[in-house]
This record gives sequence, C-alpha cells and structure tokens, in this order.
Amino acid sequence: MTQRLEPNQIRIVPLGGLGEIGMNCFALEQEGGIVVVDCGAAFADDDVGIDVWHPDFSWLLAQRERVLGIFLTHGHEDHVGALPYMLSELDVPVWGPPHALGIAKKRLLEHRFGPGELDLREAHAGREYEVGPFTVEPVRVAHSIVEASALHVRTAAGSILHTGDFNFDPDPPDGEPTDEARLSALGDQGISLLLSDSTNIDVPVRQGSERDVGRALEELVAAAPARVVIAMFASNVQRLILLGAIAQRTQRKLCLFGRSLETQCAVAREIGRLSWPSDLLVSSEQAASVPRERLLVLAGGTQAERNSALKRLSLGQHPRLVLGEEDTVIFSSRIIPGNDRPVFVMMNDLLRQGVVLKTRFSDPSVHTSGHAGRSEQGRMIQLCRPNCFLPVHGTLHHLLRHEELARELGVPETAVVENGTPIVCDGRKLWKNSPVRHGRVAIAVGGEELSSGTHQRRVELGRMGIAFVSLALGRDDRLAAPPAVRTRGVPLVDNDDVALRAVAKEIARALETFRGGRGLALVEYVRRAARRKLEDLSGTRPIVEVETIALN
Repeated sequence: MTQRLEPNQIRIVPLGGLGEIGMNCFALEQEGGIVVVDCGAAFADDDVGIDVWHPDFSWLLAQRERVLGIFLTHGHEDHVGALPYMLSELDVPVWGPPHALGIAKKRLLEHRFGPGELDLREAHAGREYEVGPFTVEPVRVAHSIVEASALHVRTAAGSILHTGDFNFDPDPPDGEPTDEARLSALGDQGISLLLSDSTNIDVPVRQGSERDVGRALEELVAAAPARVVIAMFASNVQRLILLGAIAQRTQRKLCLFGRSLETQCAVAREIGRLSWPSDLLVSSEQAASVPRERLLVLAGGTQAERNSALKRLSLGQHPRLVLGEEDTVIFSSRIIPGNDRPVFVMMNDLLRQGVVLKTRFSDPSVHTSGHAGRSEQGRMIQLCRPNCFLPVHGTLHHLLRHEELARELGVPETAVVENGTPIVCDGRKLWKNSPVRHGRVAIAVGGEELSSGTHQRRVELGRMGIAFVSLALGRDDRLAAPPAVRTRGVPLVDNDDVALRAVAKEIARALETFRGGRGLALVEYVRRAARRKLEDLSGTRPIVEVETIALN
C-alpha cells in the first residue's frame, strides 16, 4: 500500500529507466492526482521471439481513477514506444510535441486504435498546460531528435524540472538549441527538485556537434567513387536534416532503407521539420537503377538487428540492392553496450562484400551523442540550482556517478533510487517510500504478452534443447512398445539413431525398476532417467517432456 502524501508533498514513482538504459517512464503524484511522464519501450537483447519490453503498469492500474494523463518529452521509442500497451488499459489524454505525437499516433494505429479513440494534445515549448493540480511547461532542449523538451512542473512541493534527454549543442540543425535563458530564469525563481538525464555521465566532455558530424559526412560522401550507405539511428532527425542537404550538394539521390527511417521521415515532413525537394528521394525499388556514384542510401539496423536493412545488405541478401567493390558504408552511430559482438560480425560481413568501411574507430567525427556529457550535466545543475536532485535515465552506476556530480556542485539534498522505489519530496528534503510493484513485461513477436515463466522456458530451450519421450503403457505400467525418443537442439544426439536408441533403452530399464519410484511419479522418474542419459551422451541437461498413452 502506497503511503499517504501530505498536502505539500509530491512523489516520484519510477516504473522504467532508473537502474537501466531505456524504457523510460515515471509517475508524478500529489494529493490531486497523478501525471505520467514518458512511456517508453525497450528492445529485446536476446533472440527468443520477444519484440519489445514495456514497464509493468500494475501500480498505475491499481489507482487508475487518479491518473490524469501522460506527458511526453520527445519521440524516441524509449520514451513513447509503450504507449499502446498503457493506453489499452488507461483512457487518458496524451500531451507532447507535434513530432512525438506523430510517432505515437503511427504506433497506436498500428496497434489497431481507431482515430476516434486517440486523445493526443499538442504541447509547445513556452506554453503552460493544466493537468489537474499540475501546471506543465515544456522547455526546449537540444537532442538528436527534433522538438525535444524538458518539463517544468509546478506542484504542491514547488517547481520541479525534468530535463528529458538533452545536450547543449549551440547550433543544432533544426535551429533550436537548449533554452538556457529560460532554464536560468527558472533557477532564479527557485527549483525544488531537478531530475536529470544520466546516460553519458562517464563521458567527461561530449565530443563534436551535429554540424561537425555533417561536415565529416559530407567530406566522405563527396570523396566516395560509388554508392554510399550511411548507417544511422532512424530517429536522429537532426542528422536527417543535414543528410538531405548533403545529398543535394553532392548531387546524389537519397534512398531510405528501413521501416523506422521511413516512419521518422514521414512524420518529420508532415509537421514541416524536414523540407526535402520532391525529386530528392528515390524508392528502394529504384535504388539499383541509379548510377552508383549518384546514390546515397540511409539504412537502419546499426545494432545488427535481425532482418534489418543493414544486416541484409551485409549478407548480400537485400532484395533491392547488392553492394560491391568501391561502395562505401559509413556507420554514423555508436555501438550500444552489449551489441559489440553482432555489430563487429556485421562489419566484417560488409568488408567481405568488398566495401570501404568507415566507423567511429577510423573516423571519430562521423557520430556524436545526443545526450549531455558530464560537463553539460554539470552546466544544467548550475543553471537550475535546485534544492534537491534525483538522477534519472541510467544504470545504478550512472545514477550514483551523477549524484556525486550534483553533490560536488553544492546541491544540498540528493538521492538515488531504481525502478519501483518511490521518492517523496517536500521541496527541501527527499526520502524513500516502500517499493511498489514494478518490472518488465515481454511482448512476443505477434503482439501477445509473454509470462515470465514462458520467457524463461524459451531461454532454457535455446540454451539446452529439448527431448520428447513417448510411452505406450499397458497393464501395471508395463511398456506395450519400445519408448519413442526425439530431440531438438541436443548435441551428439539429434538425428543420431544409435544415441536415441541408447536413451530409449535407459528409459525401458528405468521402467522395469520403477516400483513406486522412491516416491516419484512415473513420468518424473522417466524424465530424470532420460535426462541423466542425455547428459552422459551430450554433456548438456535438456528439457525432457514425457507423454504417456494408456492402452486398454
């Protein structure tokens, strides 16, 4: 049971993004209700048929009548991707920048929400919006996507500022740098609590700007003798703005490979954030017919995602284009921690295609992060001068290091919490409440929710394989026919008749000596006997499923 709040208190309830990278979502609560900030998804880091993960919304659903709405900071998937799952349970309005709402609308329509079911409300920087007892003002911040916003919220405990994802790029391609004047003015008025992005706390100084990246990419494209493929994060609309101009100046046609890229470009163009001439783009069907020295391909799949455009290009399996000698592939991206091995495999596959490969390792200027480095995080703290500080967006390591920075800069009250641990603020002090239900919900390819038990069984199947044992039993549980054994994914046993017969013989021997099974049921007795023999043969302990058929 969540503790009751006093009239001058607010509570932050993190449901995603604290203690992890991605899946950002937290609830801001005071006496008059709850507003949710962001509703992000995370992509699977294994290959057991999971499409996405979203936060466990149980705590919110238990008090659904108090939830007043959702406020989005920007349109990245780790901030908007879980909206379809939350809105299938909660009928509340969603506020956000036009670009974020455009992305959200496409996701919701894909999940079969009708246009009449959507209550999406534009929220523009510099204006205030009343959400129950909260007054929310978006404040423009620079990021790798357009229209990113910090949120200034007037609450019962005073003003709080949530930075969202930000940096201090002085001249981003969209022409909208972080509004330092407004942040400083809010600091002058007094900020009770600052919640700030911790993602890049280990980077002392974020290197380069988007325009620096643009200059580096243009030099490489201009010098390339044949096709150029630029691998990039689909949501980096700032870079898309630059690449459209680069294509025009180098007299190349632009071609998009990847559904996410097409979606981001479509939304950005619809709201006037991407002004590409109508004759600049060619379809993927036309790509192979464009002269090689006149084609610039933008491709998704920088993390070697299965079936992504870049992965298929690396294997020579893309139906629209095959790369070859003198073509250039540029990774204008970083490797997300944990993806190192598959990305390097993909890079090597590209080299086997005969292409020229450019990455951050060979050409450091081809990418810069959209997230603030440590120096910029310090600058945010100094502009806001908060009474209290709560680091967000990062693993426990990131959060602790960011808290350390805030203390170094003189913030008197700080705290670190992970998902599921609420933090209460009265404007001067922070303290923790008892944990609430939280976690990650797996959505399988196909859209169905996977229970934790089913997910674990899938992992075990992939790790150890499975054996199927069929028994035809007559009177007194005696075998009426030899046991039938089949395996899948068991080394040295799959499709090996000798090994399979050896397992069957061991099962038959076990049945002959069953005699009550030392307290075990017959099926469990057989399962253990089969597993022991399979371990002897293969060195692994596969899952064993036993089916019995009783013959009269």
